[in-house]
Amino acid sequence: MRFIRFIEVLPFLVLIRTGEALLEERLVSFEPTASSNASQVRLTQAPIIIAEDDSVGVHIAAKNLASDLGKITEFERAVKKLNGTRGFEATIQDAETAIIAGSSNSTIIRHLVSTGSLNISDIEGKWETFKTTTVSDPLPGVKQALVVAGSDKRGTVYGIYTLSEQSGQSPYHWFADVPAKKHAEIYALPKQSVQGEPSVKYRGLFINDEEPALNSWWSRAHNATRQPLDSEFYAHVFDLLLRLKANYLWPAMWRSVTPPPGNIFFTDDPTNQQLADDYGIVISTSHHEPMQRATNEWDEKISGPWDWSKNRQNMTEFMEEGVRRAGNNETYFTVGLRGLGDEAAANAQNAIPMLTEVIEVQREIIRKYRGSETAVPQVWALYKEVAAYYDAGLDPPEDITLLFPDDNWGNVYRLPSGPEVDRKGGTGVYFHFEYVGLPRSYKWSNTNSIPKTYKELSHAYLRGATQIWIVNVGDLKPMELPLNFAMDMAWDVTKFSFENIPEYLTEYAAREFGDEHAGEIGSLLLEYSHLVSMRRYELVTPETYSTLNYNEAERIIKRWQDASSKAKALYGQVTPDLRPAFYQLVYYPIASGALYHKVQAGISTNYRYALERRNSANLIAQQILDDFEASYDLVEEWDAMLDGKWANMMSQAYFDAVEDPKRWAGPSRNIVANLSYVQLRENMQFSLGNLGIRAEGSLSAVNQGRWAESVDNSMPTTNFAPVLPPLDPYGPSSRHVDLFMRGDHRIPINWSLDPIEEDWISITLQNGTLSRETGPDTRLILTVPDWSKVPINYNQTIKFGIRSSPSAYPYYDQIHIPIQNFRLPSDVPKSTFPETDGIISIEAPHFSSSSNSSEGVSFVKIPHLGSRTSSGCIALRPFQTARSSSSTNNTSVTYSIYLFSPVTNSISATILINSGLDTDPHLKMQYSLTLDSAPANFTRVLGDYIKHPNAGDIPPEWMAQVADNVWTKQVQLKGPFKEGLHTLTWRVNSPEVYLEKIVLDLGRGMSGVPAGSGTVGAVGAGSLRGSYLGPEETFRTT
Repeated sequence: MRFIRFIEVLPFLVLIRTGEALLEERLVSFEPTASSNASQVRLTQAPIIIAEDDSVGVHIAAKNLASDLGKITEFERAVKKLNGTRGFEATIQDAETAIIAGSSNSTIIRHLVSTGSLNISDIEGKWETFKTTTVSDPLPGVKQALVVAGSDKRGTVYGIYTLSEQSGQSPYHWFADVPAKKHAEIYALPKQSVQGEPSVKYRGLFINDEEPALNSWWSRAHNATRQPLDSEFYAHVFDLLLRLKANYLWPAMWRSVTPPPGNIFFTDDPTNQQLADDYGIVISTSHHEPMQRATNEWDEKISGPWDWSKNRQNMTEFMEEGVRRAGNNETYFTVGLRGLGDEAAANAQNAIPMLTEVIEVQREIIRKYRGSETAVPQVWALYKEVAAYYDAGLDPPEDITLLFPDDNWGNVYRLPSGPEVDRKGGTGVYFHFEYVGLPRSYKWSNTNSIPKTYKELSHAYLRGATQIWIVNVGDLKPMELPLNFAMDMAWDVTKFSFENIPEYLTEYAAREFGDEHAGEIGSLLLEYSHLVSMRRYELVTPETYSTLNYNEAERIIKRWQDASSKAKALYGQVTPDLRPAFYQLVYYPIASGALYHKVQAGISTNYRYALERRNSANLIAQQILDDFEASYDLVEEWDAMLDGKWANMMSQAYFDAVEDPKRWAGPSRNIVANLSYVQLRENMQFSLGNLGIRAEGSLSAVNQGRWAESVDNSMPTTNFAPVLPPLDPYGPSSRHVDLFMRGDHRIPINWSLDPIEEDWISITLQNGTLSRETGPDTRLILTVPDWSKVPINYNQTIKFGIRSSPSAYPYYDQIHIPIQNFRLPSDVPKSTFPETDGIISIEAPHFSSSSNSSEGVSFVKIPHLGSRTSSGCIALRPFQTARSSSSTNNTSVTYSIYLFSPVTNSISATILINSGLDTDPHLKMQYSLTLDSAPANFTRVLGDYIKHPNAGDIPPEWMAQVADNVWTKQVQLKGPFKEGLHTLTWRVNSPEVYLEKIVLDLGRGMSGVPAGSGTVGAVGAGSLRGSYLGPEETFRTT
């Protein structure tokens, strides 16, 4: 029985591992099954039999299957093409077993049906569906066979390639050099299986933004300055698409002036279009290329302006040629009109009447060549400014597909609602895995979160946008994983859930690299997905992660370095034949990402160290240059791999110092900028001494970088004392202090701590020496190992002295550590968050209670989604019920918090919501966060959209926050609030609101502790320190 998971009940089901089948039902095994050995069909040396009258695409797939199985089993086999018009008698000689493949209308499948060997009533008339079954004595000379029967040509092709993949050939055998898995034997399992119809009717990719990587790679591979993307290239693309069960393509179309005009699928190689049809690929064109014409084909010097109001006749003839040239090839015509350069059409002030006329003319052209306006599918992409025209009332004929885009950043802009769901032409989604444009281009590497992709595309499916899914993959490489995931979802979305994403990644790893390390690789890919979900590479700058607060930069760099170390170890463990594929799919993305983050955080650390006048600033600067070089070493390793097969494919520069002009554009060459150095032979100012102290979270050392004895007191420092964040039973278990050289590096510094009376404080070091030989820095770790030894309600700042020599003036300073030993009552409920350091940080899934609506709507935990949590998000489910239920707003979760002292004013709440847009104009996202008995106060997640000349209609928050991958909302919970237990209540109006985290700032700001910089806590004088991700979740009772 076919394995099915229905998306609305996914959290309650358990998956069974299916190995290389990527959540599909298995069709083959590599050992005979003892209980049914007699009925298994041995495929190890089986010939492949097809009908001569079947489609060209089936013939191509059968030939590829023979090649694939030859590599897997090391037995060559023939493809036998039978002519059914002459009968099937005595056509096969001495074949114990065979693989018979064909479309439902092919003579060989009709023959098997007529003899009673095969029943295809369960697939006939269906779209792209295939059936596999084992049969006995199907043809003279064949005792047993595995039959792959398709409802149509693509259904047959998908069945053939599914057999190939499950036998051991990856879809990425060429595009990622995954070698065939060797098997001594292959057996068809004695069962029937039906796969299809697909969840999404048209599924495919858009090759886009091809400079500098794709074009220069293909040209270099052919020793040419400019090699067109010809049928040799597209044959590989078509092969990949069909192996991924895709069927739809927007071909490459990037404009170029070196040389002009850029890529033109239809004329770069006149055989491209026919080859696509032969394979079974439906060709369409991008959102601003109407009627099967590449905009690079339009020459304004010859044909005049691309302006319908001034040049209608020439533009009409131009589009008519596209329809004529397409002939009877399977085509999805793009209708409408935009500017030539991904911009609004000329005369946009009259856009609606103009576009109405344009579409009428385009459909008249289709009627002229195809006999009817509705004879072929047509799509209108509501991209950027076009969406505003649709919202303003431009409604095209019912049979035209409405293609809803994302915002270029992985947030679907709009989804069908009301009568749109039932449009004859249906609706679809255009989704980006890379982008060139505002607020910043991202196209170097794969920075796509798999859980976020699942979230957005599953919404599209549940909302009925299932006619087209087209994903922008840029150069195609290195988007192999998200492309695979999106196409698998489009084929059968019911197999997927947030819960089984780790399993999917493990099975993906098993398919590409075998079972031995699949679990480790799958976990590594999930960690990579989580890391890149925090921020795309090109938007990570030295200012992104705080090097001051919450150990944020250190934590992120450690995760990246741990992932890189694991990837490197696995690279050494996989067999040599797998290493090129592993380098492309796993090692390079992770190792290069780790180095990139290390350089960016290093620049920030280097600058702060220089402001602190640390000698080690110079060491950090050198490490940055070393990492910068190591990053390019990885590119050169990539280029040298497989004798240069992929040289130039990673030629997109990515290290940059982003400044105007053209802040949005990618860099043309890698640079590292803004490194800082100190003079190593120079001493610090006399009154400060050469020993520096940097208390965690403190700017004391920076402030000592500029000093005036007349107003600044030292020995000990009082104006800018090194004050640590507090230690308490519910906060971080340790705090740290850095001691460092800030004087002549040739003179070692001896330091020692004064004894302290509080013996329950532990400090890792009491004395030591700093020098250029042993190291210019050291770190002290402060802990309270046993809080029972600290007096209850203790709330004091302990100061301990530190001395150093040599020193021109006797060196003495004090380190300040606040100790707070407030304790929770013994009867506090489970899942209560006590305050610590004046804040409470809550990951959304850790609620203490929840309520259901009368229709059964409730909040559920959404694992793996989110960049600010390790436990995921929460959202309302069931999805459809939550959208329509009148009581959804009454559904809530609560969080218990505990205050150790009253809050006289308001509590500032920072709410982090996984990014997403208002996809339904009739159900715009709202939330409510209240404390104690305060009534619900629903507020829009996003403001009313505003017009942007280059980004279309966007929320006012979009430009500043879209790169954060969360919407950051602020709520003031009006006090006063008493000491003790309190209850936060969270409500939303839509299942598309995914809460990641809530951070409460209790306003207990500490003197001398700045807010710092960052996204969370950057404004205000409360307890919350500035950072990008916000503080990690604080303590929760269990």
